[in-house]
Amino acid sequence: MLKAHFLKVLGLSIALTSTAAQAMSLDWSGGYRAEWTEVDRPSLTDPTQRKAYGLNYLYLTPKIIAADGINIVSRFDIFNSEIYPGSQLGTIWGMNTSDSATSGGNQMSSGNQGPATISASQLYLNVNQEFGSLLVGRVPFEFGTGMLYSAGKGAFDHWYNTRDMAAYKIIVGDWFLMPMIGRMVANDFGQGNNQTFWGAQLQYENVEAKSLMGIYVEQKKGANTTLNYTTEQIAAYTAGAGGTVGGEMSINTTSFVLGRGWDSFGYKFEGAFQSGQTGIQRGTEDVKVDGFGLAAELYFPARESKWDYSFKLGMATGDTDSTNFSGFAYNKNYDVAMLMFNHRLGQADLFNTDAVKPTAANGAALGVGNSADDESVGNAYYLAPSVNYTINERFSVRNTVIYAQLMNVLPNSVDAKKDLGLEWDIEVVYQPLERVQWVNQLGLLFPGEAWKNGSGAGGNLGNDFTFGFASKAAISF
Repeated sequence: MLKAHFLKVLGLSIALTSTAAQAMSLDWSGGYRAEWTEVDRPSLTDPTQRKAYGLNYLYLTPKIIAADGINIVSRFDIFNSEIYPGSQLGTIWGMNTSDSATSGGNQMSSGNQGPATISASQLYLNVNQEFGSLLVGRVPFEFGTGMLYSAGKGAFDHWYNTRDMAAYKIIVGDWFLMPMIGRMVANDFGQGNNQTFWGAQLQYENVEAKSLMGIYVEQKKGANTTLNYTTEQIAAYTAGAGGTVGGEMSINTTSFVLGRGWDSFGYKFEGAFQSGQTGIQRGTEDVKVDGFGLAAELYFPARESKWDYSFKLGMATGDTDSTNFSGFAYNKNYDVAMLMFNHRLGQADLFNTDAVKPTAANGAALGVGNSADDESVGNAYYLAPSVNYTINERFSVRNTVIYAQLMNVLPNSVDAKKDLGLEWDIEVVYQPLERVQWVNQLGLLFPGEAWKNGSGAGGNLGNDFTFGFASKAAISF
């Protein structure tokens, strides 16, 4: 009798477990990336401060389908960067925190490479309904061309934007409206000791007509107890005059994007405008923000030819004084060239981007010789035409020529020029499978007279020729 009851209970448990398993499933996606990068003379003078490093990175994105239309999405980053936390750079080849390495690296030791970290960069609830969807949690966010907001979805993107927010996307035909509210910083459980934002995105997108039109408005506010500006950042915002964090941050951003495509031509155009207060003060006067950036992309598809063309052009403001910062920095993922606006170059912050670049890692200052590709477009305008030739189904070669000039020279620089020079990038792409690609890049930079600018050294800094090489492979699944 007992045995019969046990079999009934076991059968019922299996049935209930099977029903639950059918009601919930797990969907995985992800990507792997390996890279090697060398830059011969990032200082543009002697000592060269040559860079040569490899990166190794894997991310996994599990999506739990809890019920019809209800998903829980997350992302795990494996082999994270200890120098750039909150990025998707990956771990440097050879970076070792094992006991054998910290005790002198005994060559007779059989120790292993030190373990790298695993972190969760995304976790949010996505509830899909007939006319919209709800997003709650740490959500990736992007807009337009990615000039200012980028979720880092590109195969070789090293950076990403996420937000702790609640948003509802209302969809009507090809239009959607998405209001959102969230927090960027919360020091503790208390009210008021944080940085908050609200935003709203209105966008029209027709895939068949290749049409895009959208606007995004955002307001950020932050208590001065959360504004952890470094000394270098305060100096960048005040043109070297210095200041204290005594006020509150309040910055408004308005971005718009327009796009249209045809069989033989297409374009995208994005602009972003920022204004408000940084929270930094010079005496009793607030240091304000007032800058903007514009970016345009033109495409000429190959159609039946093996040749296709593209063209990038844009600009970002960069003028600043002790109480008004008119600088603007593109998103780090938005690459115009392999070297310029991508790697730190020269001996001065010509682009006025120290306000957004990290200044130190593991107690050591970051500079042109020991930093990754953490530079941004700023205080300049650029022209970048590209020509791509498809050799066959697997091989293609792209040539890009980049010319740029400064918008404003550094304060107190002597006999300053604005010419940043010319860069020629050669890129060979091998794609044996749809989701596998291997890219080899060679960048040749012929610096202009602007790199000699400086408020010190008599305005006679280095502007020597330099080159860079990168070989990188990516697999998505």
